[in-house]
Amino acid sequence: MSAEFMATMGDGSGYYTFEHDLIRQVACEADHIRLRLADALEQMGYRVLNDNPIQAKRSAKNGAASGCSSNILDYQTTLNVGIKSVGPSLSRVTFAYEIKGVYSGYMSKGDHNTLTREAEAIIAIAMAKTTAAHCSTCGAETAGSTRFCRKCGAPLNVTAPAETEVLRLISGANSSQQNLGTGLFFLLIAGALLLILPFGSADPIKFAKLVRILGTVSSLLGGTGLLMLLYGWYKLRQLVNQPIEQDSLPTPRRNFVEGVQVSNTNELPPASIQYPVTEATTDLLHHEIKRAG
Repeated sequence: MSAEFMATMGDGSGYYTFEHDLIRQVACEADHIRLRLADALEQMGYRVLNDNPIQAKRSAKNGAASGCSSNILDYQTTLNVGIKSVGPSLSRVTFAYEIKGVYSGYMSKGDHNTLTREAEAIIAIAMAKTTAAHCSTCGAETAGSTRFCRKCGAPLNVTAPAETEVLRLISGANSSQQNLGTGLFFLLIAGALLLILPFGSADPIKFAKLVRILGTVSSLLGGTGLLMLLYGWYKLRQLVNQPIEQDSLPTPRRNFVEGVQVSNTNELPPASIQYPVTEATTDLLHHEIKRAG
């Protein structure tokens, strides 16, 4: 489906508001997926204000509080999710994003891709909750937030879907790329200012004044650009070196009785020790001789 960005000036403070719409189809009934989506939004850091229709909000964090974050997910976000049944066990889900407090009036394709991946991660979490609503061992219906079946005690599938990891990689790479690009831009501007010096005034006093002004501005821009380059490179390395997070399941409570761990009932009993026939016969003869004596 297509997606579109629109930017409008805010209340005269210089910040912009962006809108982004996205449509996806989900193989699930509308009433069933609605509550699951609300739970998924809360898991992604949103505050659900209403569940029919779904209205959620996420506050600004990190540098987005001043409009200077390179991660679009850090900004204040209002999300309206519309759900409509379009067929048997098929629903159309519409995500309407409103991003506020962005200082720049431009959003890159990476920001577009990040919001798209977040919407897909929300759907994936909701569908995972729907799948985990029934125990794969005994088929009993379970609550979406529990980790174990209440009937047989078998652990439920609580591993985060792959879409959440894709979202982390996409948003981190986009943020690092923006920091690197902005830092390089500042360095180029700083170098371009120094190129003006050969065309300066022939008057020594005016030329010295021009050198001081351009040198100060160039130093500030160059230092800022260098810091942004280093920060972007650090974030990129941190993103690449960070291992994939996987939820580890604890031992089910059915294996614990009053604080004493019981061996797993699924384990096979230890195999019996097999002795050679000659050794067993010799041992019997030895006992017969002692009895006769």
